[in-house]
Amino acid sequence: MKNVLEIKDLSLWVKKTGIQILKNISFGIERGEVVGIIGESGSGKSMTCMAILQLLNKRIFNINGNVIFNNSDLMKMGKEKLKIIGKDISLVMQNPMTAFNPTLRIGTQITETIRVHNKMSGKQAYEMGIEALEKVHLNRTKELMHSYPHMLSGGMLQRIMLAITLMLEPKIVIADEATTALDVNTQAMVLEHFCQMKKNNISLIVVTHDFGVIAKLADYVIVMKDGEIVEQANVFDIFDRPNHEYTKQLLDARILTGGR
Repeated sequence: MKNVLEIKDLSLWVKKTGIQILKNISFGIERGEVVGIIGESGSGKSMTCMAILQLLNKRIFNINGNVIFNNSDLMKMGKEKLKIIGKDISLVMQNPMTAFNPTLRIGTQITETIRVHNKMSGKQAYEMGIEALEKVHLNRTKELMHSYPHMLSGGMLQRIMLAITLMLEPKIVIADEATTALDVNTQAMVLEHFCQMKKNNISLIVVTHDFGVIAKLADYVIVMKDGEIVEQANVFDIFDRPNHEYTKQLLDARILTGGR
């Protein structure tokens, strides 16, 4: 099956210091596939996502490589890539509070996001927002639409972010530590939404330090250390036949800490 997204030799440097943060990152993802990226803090997982989405300041960083989506290289595209990033390729972040403008009501932010990518009236966008919140099993949706971000819990904001993502009908979702700061029940609910995305043929890149999340979701696993990929294989081989010593250490640490 053809990859819907392919990363080729993605490298990243800090301009001022010349320090290399990412070293020749290469992998692909097929339609409906879940690729898990795992590693300790500072291994380069999140920076890989930011580089793919081109959310890094080019005055600070040098980026080389290719990010191929549907036969087009996002690294070589101009403003037209804005039609792809955010809609066809969406990001679900670790801290949902930073994803929302604290001065605007949730409903305003949802409807504005919808209307950026779809031609419709404010009323239509509002109704679409209500429906999206209901799909992620949130209650009192009209009240939520009139709330400000600080009035809601992190778990509720994470589910609202998922609702916005699903509204845009993306081809790929990048989830960067999206379950890390959540309580157990909310984490389970978010993981179920990711499983549903997979069933709907949405591709996922799931960044995590939790092998439990990997076991639940991933088809293919990438292990990162110090800005480079040290091992990548299907999820069964990673758990049953890890090759790299670092992968073995991560798995041993999971066992010793009871799966976390």
